[in-house]
Amino acid sequence: MKTDLVDDVLIINLPARLDAAGIAAIEHELAETVNQHRGKVLADMSEVNFVASLALRMLLTNLRSVQSYGGDLRLCHLQPQIAEIFRKSRFDTLFKIYPDRESALAAYRNH
Repeated sequence: MKTDLVDDVLIINLPARLDAAGIAAIEHELAETVNQHRGKVLADMSEVNFVASLALRMLLTNLRSVQSYGGDLRLCHLQPQIAEIFRKSRFDTLFKIYPDRESALAAYRNH
C-alpha cells in the first residue's frame, strides 16, 4: 500500500486484489494511516481489479472512522467492473466517487 500527501489530502493507492488475502495484508495499516491523518483521504483504486464484500466493509469502516474526526474518504479511478459492484451494492451512494485523481483533488479544494 503506497501513500502520498498532496496538500492536505492523504492519497492511498490500493492493491489490485482486495480479496481476503489482499485485505488481510493492508487492513490494519490502512486503518492506522487513516486514523492518524484524521482528515481528507482519497483512495486511488486505479490498480484494483477485484473487490470482495470484505473490501466494501473495510472501506465503509474507514469512511465512518475518518468522518468521526470531520474528515472524508473519497474514491477515484474505479475500473468499470468495480464501479458496477459499487452501483449494485449501493455503495456509490455512501462514497463520493471521482473518475480520476485530479477531479477528486479539485473537489476537495473547493470545499
